[in-house]
Amino acid sequence: MKNFLALILAASLLTACGDDKPAVRLEAEATIPADAHDYFNHMGLHDTRGSKGQVRLSESGETVWFDSARTLLTYLRLPETANQPLTAYISTFEPPAHWLPVDDAWFVQTPQSAELIGKDDYFPFPSEETAQAFANVHQGKVLRGKDISAADLGL
Repeated sequence: MKNFLALILAASLLTACGDDKPAVRLEAEATIPADAHDYFNHMGLHDTRGSKGQVRLSESGETVWFDSARTLLTYLRLPETANQPLTAYISTFEPPAHWLPVDDAWFVQTPQSAELIGKDDYFPFPSEETAQAFANVHQGKVLRGKDISAADLGL
């Protein structure tokens, strides 16, 4: 019994040793700067079609930009960024240019994406209903961001 109590006390002390500062949730930047470029391919965001992404790094306040839903989701899956305090946003396909926390988005994967926006990508929507309506028209599949696997992203 003494060993059990000692174990409980030790576990309590260890959990109390964490960082007491809560992660800061930074708001999305409302507009994309003219000089913003994709984190991976360095293309200008204004030079590409489709949804855009942004990650606000909590510690520095820096904004990292992405020219597609695919590159944003890839960044969030990287081992070096997976545990960073950050807030990620995606611009929705419909309504256009509405910033939404990536965890709240519904994504559509469709074989017609290259025809629609010139590249293979996911189409983010603010609700399951709007995503499903788009998927029905474009032979797509509705997914949550967490359901898009590393293999789907080419990792």
